[in-house]
Amino acid sequence: MKRIRAIYVGDVRFDQCPVFELNVETNYFEMLIDKEFRYEKECVKEDSDFLIFEIENERATLIEAL
Repeated sequence: MKRIRAIYVGDVRFDQCPVFELNVETNYFEMLIDKEFRYEKECVKEDSDFLIFEIENERATLIEAL
């Protein structure tokens, strides 16, 4: 199963870095540990401070555009 995940570059300064996963039903990137914290897909796509990855077969690949 393919998943789309994102991290915010600024968060790598801290001890933990939240991971956001695209919910295709709502079109929001939701934080894995707190689903109430989320960003609209378009906001993440347009923000160069987010890195977006495709996850498939436990392999993460950085993607340039959704």
